Amino acid sequence: MPGSGPFNLLRSGSAVALAAASLPAHAQTERLGSTAPSVYAEDKAYQVPAITSGPVLITAEASARIEYDDNIYALPRNAIDDFALTVSPRLELSYGSSSLRYKVSGTAAIRRFADRKTENSEAWNVDSQLDWTPSTTSRLSMNLYTGRAIEPRGDPEARIDPTSGPRAIDLLGAIAGFRRQSGRMLFDVEAAARRFDAVSSYDADRDFSTYAGRATAGYRVTGSVFATATAFLARREFRLDRTVQGVERNATTWGGRLGVEIVPGGLFEGNFSLGAFRHEPDAPTIPPRTGFSLAGALTYRPSRRTAVTLNASNGDVATFRSGAQGRTDTRLRLGIEQEVRHNLLANLRFSLRNSKYVGTGLQENTASVSGEVEYLVGPGMSLAASAQFAKRDADIARDNFERFRTGVSFRLRF
Repeated sequence: MPGSGPFNLLRSGSAVALAAASLPAHAQTERLGSTAPSVYAEDKAYQVPAITSGPVLITAEASARIEYDDNIYALPRNAIDDFALTVSPRLELSYGSSSLRYKVSGTAAIRRFADRKTENSEAWNVDSQLDWTPSTTSRLSMNLYTGRAIEPRGDPEARIDPTSGPRAIDLLGAIAGFRRQSGRMLFDVEAAARRFDAVSSYDADRDFSTYAGRATAGYRVTGSVFATATAFLARREFRLDRTVQGVERNATTWGGRLGVEIVPGGLFEGNFSLGAFRHEPDAPTIPPRTGFSLAGALTYRPSRRTAVTLNASNGDVATFRSGAQGRTDTRLRLGIEQEVRHNLLANLRFSLRNSKYVGTGLQENTASVSGEVEYLVGPGMSLAASAQFAKRDADIARDNFERFRTGVSFRLRF
């Protein structure tokens, strides 16, 4: 099944996601069937086989989206609206056998606004993945990626100045993981290194790297359910490791969670775990703190045509707000995906993000509701229409906003 995009910056359910900042995703292509990836079964009437060139499989995709945004800068008042066109091509090459496979892909997202030319942007990503499956119970994976991300207006601590364009961030990362599921035991480990480099020299204080590891052990309690215990450790190091006042900025976060993991094949699949994290700044003047750690990504399928998804996380993330000693983000997203007909897909999603700025007492809440329908025109082609409303309430008035967006997309696979 197609996913929501192979370039998610942070994996759902991983402690790495809690240790890194809340950052924009890589460039993404709106792929065929991506309106409801959990139920899209790739009907043969709408499949386009990969191009074969010797032992290499080639997949090419593209999407074009026209969107109206009634508040492109996410401003609290005097909102400015505009139309934007986003063109996103994607190319993937895959080579190997069932036990050893190498894949490399490239994606771009080129956005052009009708009036506000300073908002024009180009995001891109090159991603390589090596998977080795020596047996049906074991898998070793290695991933390298590089790219440029564009920070969405409306994200916490994003730019709101209409005279400057959105913040661009260069990304570089490596992830290695090993998973073994045999009999009653489950073992899953992951290590990652990531670098975030803001393109503008004015944002040098935002450049940092993270080094993180996670280990999960599980014991099968029923046929598809494992009880799990997870330990995680993350180190965050800034390029400018001290503030202008001379305070050290680097920090280490560690912790653990208990939960469940449900393997695919039944009504439920995914993982959910609860625990605690400990955030320890290098600065002796900043006290360490303990917080609630939550990670989960669950899917419930009451029928073949319906899927209900829940994503949740809570933990420490990087902050660049003056006076804040840290930031804790809580994210919840509930979605319903429906195959209305074999050629008509739909979704409805609700999301909530709470950000608390440690040391200031400030917080903000962002809620949104969105929906989309996708009509599969024929093999490798679809049309989609979507709408979203978002609202943020913050303790600082300039961070409040309301925003409505709607658009239509043309998606192509060939």
